[in-house]
Amino acid sequence: MKKRKRKQTVRNRVPPRLRVTAIHEAGHAVIGRVQTLHCGHATIRPNYREAVAGYAVTHGPWACLLEWEKRGHVRGHPDAVHHARIMTLMAGAEAERVLLRRNAIGDGDDRKQIALMAEELHHDIYWDRLEPRLRARTQTLVKRHRACIERVAKALLAKTTMSAKALDKMVGRSVDDVRMNLPSLKAMHARQ
Repeated sequence: MKKRKRKQTVRNRVPPRLRVTAIHEAGHAVIGRVQTLHCGHATIRPNYREAVAGYAVTHGPWACLLEWEKRGHVRGHPDAVHHARIMTLMAGAEAERVLLRRNAIGDGDDRKQIALMAEELHHDIYWDRLEPRLRARTQTLVKRHRACIERVAKALLAKTTMSAKALDKMVGRSVDDVRMNLPSLKAMHARQ
C-alpha cells in the first residue's frame, strides 16, 4: 500500500514566525492607509544588523500633515495626525491579537515609539485614559479590515517586500484619498 503524500499548503510551508511578522506588518500597512496617512513600503525581510524582523513605513506627523494640506484637508483636532500614527503603530499587535488570537511578542519598538509620541504630545496626564480608547478604536479597524490585512500578509509572504504603490492599490486607500475641506490651502500649495 502506497502512502499518499499530503499536499502542503503555503500556510504549512511558511515558518510560523514569518507568518506572525507578515500579519503584524500588514496590520501597520493597512491601518495606516485606511486612516489616509502618508505611508511607504513594507517588508518582512529581516535585518539582522538592526535586529528587525520587518517593518512598514509610515512617514512622520509633519510629512503626513503636509500631504493632507497639499490636498486641501485640515483635521479639526490638532492631535489627529498623532492619534492616527499611534493607532497605526498599535495595529501590528492588534492584528496579531485578532487574526492569530495571540498577544504580540515583537512589538517592543512600536510601544517605545508610541510612548515617545505620547510624551511629545504632553499627554502624560491623561494617557492612561487615552491609550485604551485608541487601542479599542484600532482593534475595531483591524476587525473591519481583517480580510485586507490577510490579503496583504499573504502577498508579503509571497514577495517579501511590497512597494508603497502596490500596497496602496491592494488596500484600495491611500493619502491620495484625502478629501478637500479647505480649498484655500490647496490654492496656496498650488502657487508655491
